[in-house]
Amino acid sequence: MVKEINKNTLGFTLMEVLLVIVIIGIMAAVGVGLINSQSSERQLQHKAQQWQQMLTYLCQQSVLHNRAYGVELSQYSAQVMVFEQPQWQPHEQLSQALPTEDLSWLIRLEGRDMPLTAEFTALPHLVCYSDGQINPFSLQLRLSQLARVAYEITAETPWQITGNWHE
Repeated sequence: MVKEINKNTLGFTLMEVLLVIVIIGIMAAVGVGLINSQSSERQLQHKAQQWQQMLTYLCQQSVLHNRAYGVELSQYSAQVMVFEQPQWQPHEQLSQALPTEDLSWLIRLEGRDMPLTAEFTALPHLVCYSDGQINPFSLQLRLSQLARVAYEITAETPWQITGNWHE
């Protein structure tokens, strides 16, 4: 007993195949969008953590090389400086590691907001001394497109730099 196969019911129709391809394409586009998207808060936190890590690194380098390192801020930029007798010198290579794009900041030293100029003044705001200590400070970082939220990096004790959300 052999069954006859109806040739009209074999396989999928062109419409069914195209529909599956469209559905897979839509799902792939949405998935890639979700993977690549980063919220503004996440971007701010990532950049702030880079700042925090860089400040910690500078304090470690100050002990290793037995000389002070610092970070000077202007309204629109930041630069790493190293103390070479008798004055502070910019350190171009380390300055490139500080993320400044789309960021604005507010620096507070000794409980007072420090006014920032448009140009550098050749004196750092944040200083890591040769024994690893850092001067007490509070640095609030904000993204240009997300001004209502800030990430604050602080050094309340001479050897510890912390970061938290600030509202």
